[in-house]
Amino acid sequence: LVLAGEMESTNVMVRRAVSILFMDIVGFSTLCENISCEQLNRLTQGYLQAMCEIIVNSRGTLDKFIGDCIMALWNAPRNMKHHQRAAVGAALDMQTRLVELHRGWVD
Repeated sequence: LVLAGEMESTNVMVRRAVSILFMDIVGFSTLCENISCEQLNRLTQGYLQAMCEIIVNSRGTLDKFIGDCIMALWNAPRNMKHHQRAAVGAALDMQTRLVELHRGWVD
């Protein structure tokens, strides 16, 4: 964001309310034990890419990956009005997209 000119580079800490989302794949460990590495790689890449696109499109910030878990936040580092709505909207979009992805994985 600093390099893109969207934020100033400062070392000032700011206290603010943020919306945080944690999302992971239920049963991921069991899934890893039952499919090939190639299938797992394809599934994981598709999942992470789709979920990250939704986060970015909702003006969220991808904080980190923790295994199959994604942590994202809204209203930091950029100020964002109605960050709660954006975070919930992203979560709902993620659920819808996950249903679509699941259909492709089953077929």
